[in-house]
Amino acid sequence: PNSGTLYLEQQGKKLPLNRSTRKLFAYVPQGNTMLAGTIEENLKLVNDRATEEEMICALRDACAWDFVSKLPGGLRSPIGEGGKGLSEGQAQRIAIARALLRRAPVMLLDEVTSALDLETEQNVLRNLMHRGVTCVVATHRTSVLSLCSRVYRVRAGGVELLDETFVDELARYLQGSQPCIGVMKGPGPAGKLVEMMGLTVRYELARRALHEHLRNDP
Repeated sequence: PNSGTLYLEQQGKKLPLNRSTRKLFAYVPQGNTMLAGTIEENLKLVNDRATEEEMICALRDACAWDFVSKLPGGLRSPIGEGGKGLSEGQAQRIAIARALLRRAPVMLLDEVTSALDLETEQNVLRNLMHRGVTCVVATHRTSVLSLCSRVYRVRAGGVELLDETFVDELARYLQGSQPCIGVMKGPGPAGKLVEMMGLTVRYELARRALHEHLRNDP
């Protein structure tokens, strides 16, 4: 699909996603989204008031501070367009740290740990859960889905909730071209909000629409 409407629905009531709801989401897309400049400048793209302490805390939770702190300039180390000078895994972790600085209760993660080793991946995702963030994760990796409280499968234009007993079937399915959606629920209304999203929108349409929605956020 190339067009459509993105909304939340509960008990027959629809809530359109608009400017007032953008602050609820932080989105980390596939691919490298680093810009030419310093690491600090890249982090502040979503929160220009972030303090050095807040940036270091976000980098720690994204398992990125270990390597950033060892760079000659630390936070002020320059990187090239597309994260030139960083490995793919390092760029992914900085992107996650940047999303954390948005302070949104819901994070939308699209294959963002694909370049990480298993231990680092698990540490990053557990750190996100410890922050109380609710994560919606599109992934082909069963290691990610193992941390999720709910797993949805995208198939035939719909979203299907998978039972825990379908582990073997899930592993076979992930060898195909379509990802699964895992939900790591945080506390409070954000977790409920994500549950409503998973049950009422078609994922492919939602991902495209939400990408445009968040990209236009000032």
